[in-house]
Amino acid sequence: MVRRAPLRYHLGPPPKPSGRFVNSREKRLRSFERKAARGLRVLALSFCVAAIAPATDRESDTFLWGVSTSAYQVEGGYQLDGKGPSNWDVYTNDFQVTKAVIGKNETGNIADNLYDRKQYLEDIALMKRLGVNAYRFSIAWSRILPDGTGEVNAAGIAHYRQLIDDLLANGIEPVVTIYHWDMPQKLAEKGGWANPSSVAWFTHYAEVVFDAFGDRVKHFITVNEPFVELFMIEPSIHRILEGVAEDRTDSLQIYAQQVVGAHHVLLASARAIHLYRELGLEGEIGISLNFTPTIPANPESVEDVEAARSMDALQNRWFLDAIFKGSYPEPLASLQGKLNPDFTHGSAEMRFISENRPDFVGVNYYAPSYFKADPAAPLGADWAKASPETLEAFNGPVVPDELYRLLMRLHKDYGDPAIYITENGAGFGGTDEDLVEGTVRDRLRSLYLREHVAAALKARAEGARLRGYFLWSLLDNFEWTTGFSHRFGIVHVDFDTQQRVPKESFFEYQRLIASHRRG
Repeated sequence: MVRRAPLRYHLGPPPKPSGRFVNSREKRLRSFERKAARGLRVLALSFCVAAIAPATDRESDTFLWGVSTSAYQVEGGYQLDGKGPSNWDVYTNDFQVTKAVIGKNETGNIADNLYDRKQYLEDIALMKRLGVNAYRFSIAWSRILPDGTGEVNAAGIAHYRQLIDDLLANGIEPVVTIYHWDMPQKLAEKGGWANPSSVAWFTHYAEVVFDAFGDRVKHFITVNEPFVELFMIEPSIHRILEGVAEDRTDSLQIYAQQVVGAHHVLLASARAIHLYRELGLEGEIGISLNFTPTIPANPESVEDVEAARSMDALQNRWFLDAIFKGSYPEPLASLQGKLNPDFTHGSAEMRFISENRPDFVGVNYYAPSYFKADPAAPLGADWAKASPETLEAFNGPVVPDELYRLLMRLHKDYGDPAIYITENGAGFGGTDEDLVEGTVRDRLRSLYLREHVAAALKARAEGARLRGYFLWSLLDNFEWTTGFSHRFGIVHVDFDTQQRVPKESFFEYQRLIASHRRG
């Protein structure tokens, strides 16, 4: 789930973290509230216009209101019932990577304890109370295939079949992500996505998943946020393990190194999609990509505009163009090829990727990034700060209008694909997470949620084929290298007792769903 530059681990220098929204926080909050009120008025007008328009098939479809999680972040049970070790089991237990980031070792060994049926049934009850009709979760590859390939673990299959049946029995559609960053350790030791065999590994794994759950699950997602995993997290993890300080001078070479794995991910996703259709399964299959709109620090500066455009090619267009246009964006693709001769992508492979494009695009959006021109920086672009008036979350500046613009960009520039917002959310820390007298008054998260839902529904009213919205996340959970220090849930979790307490944002989302049941 969450992260993005600057929240998650990126290759450029991050904005200064702590204290960035403490000074003048109330001023920025009031400014955000005024913008939210204006946005809601505009949204109300757009709904009036839509109400008098003729109904379409799209409008009659069931809109999915949901919440998202991922296996490593919530499941726990990391050594139970024949599960094999994943890369993240090793990162956190053996190498203790969170120590380098938060100063102490934390793991997903227990997390939210959702491998335990008694616990997840209580959380399904919370979902019903919330009013969602869908739940996006991921399957742990090494729980199904302990070594990544070879023998299937029957206990893992049984666990997920029971979870899926329990969701359906409660009127909640399962939306299954096949891969969300937890590579079986045996495959990670063979190079992971950098190994060309990863395409066959994943295709076999997907076939096992389709065979086991395809009769019950009508919405599959092949992979989650390959850009973040390959271009941000992997390099950061390896710097931690090697004890090497971040150095932007080697970032361009790292980009070129990682595009090999990224190409394999796209091929693997396309092969899984091709297989899904060959099997004649009833449903749909998509891919979830992270989107970070790139904004010039100075829109009047030609150099800053070009810097933002270069980063857009890397952060957003790299995967989109390959899927929908059958090519990687130039001149970035040629540059990557010059830096890394191993980056080969024949026309047949690119054609296969574009001919087996997903049924929908999963949009993971949290925040935009700002860039200024710097000839010494990778791609000539250096990170910049948003306006001091902009409210900031752990995962970046709060700019809901960029979500609207992103959805309209997909609508207009990429053939009007079907879209689900598969992740959107925020964490602010401080008093926004204080549990006082049994209540968490997370005012900032509630505002973020209201404004981003309004932006999404505005794009839908103006023609974007938005079919659902999934909040990140239902529960506070294990946030990768930041452990449990950053909370993104609308339900507070005491990780010692596993006690759940719905936050004010829980009830805010409940109201939004009730008000816009059909989107």
